[in-house]
Amino acid sequence: MASKPLRDSDVRQAAYRRLLTHAQACPDTLVIDELGLDHGSCRIDIAVINGHIRGVEIKAEADTLDRLPRQVAAYGEVVDKALLIVDPKHLATAMTIVPDWWGVMVAERGTTQGVRFRRVRPERANKGIDPLVLARLLWRPEAQAILRSLGVSERDLRAPRATLYKMLVDRLSLRRLSQTVREALKARTSWRDRPPLL
Repeated sequence: MASKPLRDSDVRQAAYRRLLTHAQACPDTLVIDELGLDHGSCRIDIAVINGHIRGVEIKAEADTLDRLPRQVAAYGEVVDKALLIVDPKHLATAMTIVPDWWGVMVAERGTTQGVRFRRVRPERANKGIDPLVLARLLWRPEAQAILRSLGVSERDLRAPRATLYKMLVDRLSLRRLSQTVREALKARTSWRDRPPLL
């Protein structure tokens, strides 16, 4: 009997169980599904936020790679590391789309009908982060609070959101901005993007 094709949810649940157990157990790490990038124009399937921002993108058998170039571009502006988990049928094409700093894993049915992961290429550090796009991960009150702590006047804090992001980029090094954004994301108590837990 032919095994059923792996769905996104199969791969995601297996990734949580097998690849992300350490991250989930770490109190200083946030693991979140469907993190919106650039005000929701693109989403990270699974984001892992601790000492860096890591994005995991899943392309199961039923998925297409149509959106992958756009996702690669969006991830590249924000994440420190990225991992593509891909069905074997997508592997050859996907390897021509993702840059060499992306890690690549194949997810396939194991002999016991579970999901088996096979590493094709390790993740490397992304050198192309765009500070302005990174700053856009912040909600307006978060950006205002950070700027307030940097001594920006209350009058200037009423500026449009885009201006607030530019002010952050002008005042903070990329390293400091990245650390500040990660801390703000981990400190959030409510997530508009978080789906109900299964």
